[in-house]
Amino acid sequence: MPSLDNWLETPQEIIQKIYEKHGGNSPWEKEVDDYFTSRMANAEAWVSIPSLNEVPIKDLRHGQLVRFRGMFQDQLGPEMYGSGAVIKNTASGCQKNITGKFKDELSLGLDEEVIHWNSTESRSCYYCVPVPGETPWVKQISFSEKNKFPGVQPGRSLLVGKKRTFEEEQDDCEMMEEGESNKRPCPGSSNNVASATNGNLEKILNFPLPSSESVGCIVKVYNDDEIPLNDVMEVVGVLSLNTPGVLVDDEEREDFQPPSSVVPRIHCIRTQKWEHNNPYLPSHGGQKWVEDTTAVTASSTTVRDELHGLFTEFFLGDSLAADYLLCHLMSRVYSRKDTLALGKLSLNLTNIPVDNVVFQESYPRVLFNLLERLVTKAHYLPMSLENLNTLRMIPKKDYQENRLIAGCLQLSSQTHLVLDETAMTEGQLVADGVRNVTAIGNITSWQKIEYDFNYHQVEFHTDIPVLILSERRSIVATDVNLPLRLNLSRGSPFSDLLNKLEDDAELLVRMRNYLTVVRLLPFKLDDTMQEAVQQDFIRSRAPELNFDLWQRAKSMEAERKSRLLHSRR
Repeated sequence: MPSLDNWLETPQEIIQKIYEKHGGNSPWEKEVDDYFTSRMANAEAWVSIPSLNEVPIKDLRHGQLVRFRGMFQDQLGPEMYGSGAVIKNTASGCQKNITGKFKDELSLGLDEEVIHWNSTESRSCYYCVPVPGETPWVKQISFSEKNKFPGVQPGRSLLVGKKRTFEEEQDDCEMMEEGESNKRPCPGSSNNVASATNGNLEKILNFPLPSSESVGCIVKVYNDDEIPLNDVMEVVGVLSLNTPGVLVDDEEREDFQPPSSVVPRIHCIRTQKWEHNNPYLPSHGGQKWVEDTTAVTASSTTVRDELHGLFTEFFLGDSLAADYLLCHLMSRVYSRKDTLALGKLSLNLTNIPVDNVVFQESYPRVLFNLLERLVTKAHYLPMSLENLNTLRMIPKKDYQENRLIAGCLQLSSQTHLVLDETAMTEGQLVADGVRNVTAIGNITSWQKIEYDFNYHQVEFHTDIPVLILSERRSIVATDVNLPLRLNLSRGSPFSDLLNKLEDDAELLVRMRNYLTVVRLLPFKLDDTMQEAVQQDFIRSRAPELNFDLWQRAKSMEAERKSRLLHSRR
């Protein structure tokens, strides 16, 4: 068996040796799986694998093992490939069996040729994008200098590691036509030429949200497990950089295959689903997760009080708003009952100050800047008339290119969506604008979104906490509407609060970990508590009115009317 060092650099050699050992019979795939599983058994080995999220393509080599963490944005059509072939050395006459698995093409010697393919199989293909809305602090910590890989030297010249331009790939294809190539594409793989310009790079990458990362990947999966769209996973597999792609303007193409210099291929060996992307915490499950979550829950009361105090300061003394924001940030869909999504809490904060002389900047933007420092995924969307009418929010199927065109509402679970309705102006919503508002309302009310497949709509469940900031009640229905009571005499302490928070690194970590852990803890409602809630509900619905209930009702109505009156001013 090859040495330990080779499993990172030349995984295909290891796979081929195992294939030859078993003569291509079925047990060989299990041995491949067992081999790489044992090599990646601990976290240190896993992170030693270079990540496409942080290492430039030009510093990686075709055929080596890589990682990529991203959201599964689209399921492409299944791809047929030759899983085994017999090749012959024309000089010596010797023949041998080779596998076509975990590769897009066979690398043959100058005197070698394919005699025939033993078998053809199918593999699933997905398009993965960088995690939409991943906040800057998560990227900074996840991909910091301390995590750079010792085996990768930036700028070194590798066999196929140099980033290939579109022109170079076109030249390569012309050379293949003029002379004999020593590479044979596996049946089903494309060997056409890509032609693109910087103007359509955004179209090729097809990210739901703008990202500082500029790499999407086509992940080719060999098992029968279907991966749900919008799941966040980290995949480990063999990097393929020798796929030239399909002509962008080729009207005869059946689907869209961008060049691997822009969208590399990963032939998946292992996957790891991410329940969270907090870099301070281990993967969900396992002993380390239990230990860390126990530590977080032990100090939860203290950290919650610190968060509540911070939010109260940002709301200029409104502690009730701080309570509701905390509940909103901790909410998640823990179960579904018929059409109901249990656990969600969409929140509309009204009375948001606009053009107030006290504030030097937009209050919604300031609040988002705070949330962006605390949660791991967030997106700020001004609800201007132009955005509502022109933005593509709903993903739409493009049958000509056979791919799902992303919309800005195609987000992974627990991406906090902050909608700023103070940006809205008077005007007419066009048909697309109405559809966008409806899509947002479906998320706030039902935690679902209907993707546009032209001839029909396909419903996808979501778990996207939505916070709407507006002057008056939102145009979108929410679970809770709360008018803010800001004490404007406190001035504008926001910059000082943010700086103070950034300076206390330990407190910031505790807050981030708390918000991650509490939403992942299992929700339990024991029999005693269920009975108490039921009895309290019965008492509150009592047919006879007593003085305590009357006083409580008057107090609630007085508070509600006071806030509504204040919100109209």
